[in-house]
Amino acid sequence: MLGSGETLCPRNCDHHGNTIYSIRKPRERNPILVAAGFFIAFLLAFSPSAGAADTFRVLTSFLPMEIFTRNVVGDTPDITVESMLPASMGCPHDYALTPGDMKKIGSADLFVANGFGMEEFLGEPVRRANPKIRVVETARGVRPIRTGHDDAGDVNPHTWVSPRNAILQVREIEKALSAARPAGAGAFRRNADAYVSRLSALAAEFEAAAKTFRRRNIVTFHNVFTYLARDLGLTVVGEIETAPGQEPSAGEIRNLSRTIRERNVPAVFSEPQYSPKLAEALAREAGVPVRVLDPVATGSPAPTAYEDAMRRNLSTLTEALSAR
Repeated sequence: MLGSGETLCPRNCDHHGNTIYSIRKPRERNPILVAAGFFIAFLLAFSPSAGAADTFRVLTSFLPMEIFTRNVVGDTPDITVESMLPASMGCPHDYALTPGDMKKIGSADLFVANGFGMEEFLGEPVRRANPKIRVVETARGVRPIRTGHDDAGDVNPHTWVSPRNAILQVREIEKALSAARPAGAGAFRRNADAYVSRLSALAAEFEAAAKTFRRRNIVTFHNVFTYLARDLGLTVVGEIETAPGQEPSAGEIRNLSRTIRERNVPAVFSEPQYSPKLAEALAREAGVPVRVLDPVATGSPAPTAYEDAMRRNLSTLTEALSAR
């Protein structure tokens, strides 16, 4: 007997007050379809996408190689460019690979190095981290300058500081990329051609300015500008550090000061990557100013960064060497 306000509720309904909620019997799921769904979801979650699997990874040793490579790659799709050393570190003299570096090498397809001994870690450490990686030493087409007065000395590795050498190194990068990714060869060639055209203009500016130089003897912080000096007909008559990290003695500073006066050197050229204290001490001793030349070993990886820094160097050299 129903009381007033009560409603008869069927067997599959839930009754709350005066409201009736329908409760449907859940449909049984096919266990095979459920298992298949979970399997597909697993594959999608843990398998790399087609785009990620096809990405070609280029690892460069340090900043100038990164700048050159980025100009050759341009906006070519499915290619990444990364520098192994931070842009603030400078030249990789005596650099020891870290576990993080080994991981980067292990995931890279192409390693772009300067060569000529700049990256002493090339060889077995790199092969051990990634036996399949391709390595291009971009300076191999450059006519080397050796230390000392014979052909038995070590090769100076600072090739990229010459725009003429930079052109050769960019072409080596283009060839390596085209061999590794033939489908992009046309784009690499167009990009390299455009960059080489800009570098050729830069080299021509240096060569034109060099004709106005009244003095041709320079003293630098270390042997980083030797290739540029060769291009411009300059002579490096002294270096503050003859080996990376090895400060000169007081006697060596006195001798270098004497050389500056005797050879009519107009300035001491320091580098932004090093403390200016030694250069300033030498300049005071010799009675000449300090000027800064940048070897583009640190700074921005922007496509025009090399050209921008080298034009600042050109302005500095012109100011220092064109004066009477």
